[in-house]
Amino acid sequence: MAQKLINPTKKVDRKSFADFLAAQPDLADELADALSDMVHASTETGKVSELTLKVKLKPLGGTSGQVELDTDVKAKLPQPARGKTLMFATPSNNLQRENPKQQTLDGLRTADQEASAQTELRQAPKDSNVEPLRAVH
Repeated sequence: MAQKLINPTKKVDRKSFADFLAAQPDLADELADALSDMVHASTETGKVSELTLKVKLKPLGGTSGQVELDTDVKAKLPQPARGKTLMFATPSNNLQRENPKQQTLDGLRTADQEASAQTELRQAPKDSNVEPLRAVH
């Protein structure tokens, strides 16, 4: 039967995990960024996210007490739901939004054309008789 190793360090002498992170500011910043991304992604999608911190500790030979640390931070973020699009296959095996078998009516625009027309910038007519607006405090 394997013998369990007992830590000789008293609990009052052990440093906290926060002290470990404070000694490695780049790791702490990476974790903070990942946590912020998780909160944003989860609140936007309503789905679960996950953060994993992996710490590998390798003792270097000798009695110097040196150890090599290898850390890895992985955040598993939920992806937003993608919408679906209805398209039509053409005789030449391409996809398009309009039905190629349906006649087009002159003067009508598709939803895409209407949306682009709505977002075009319009210029107000220049009237020299109108005073400019003043700030009111």
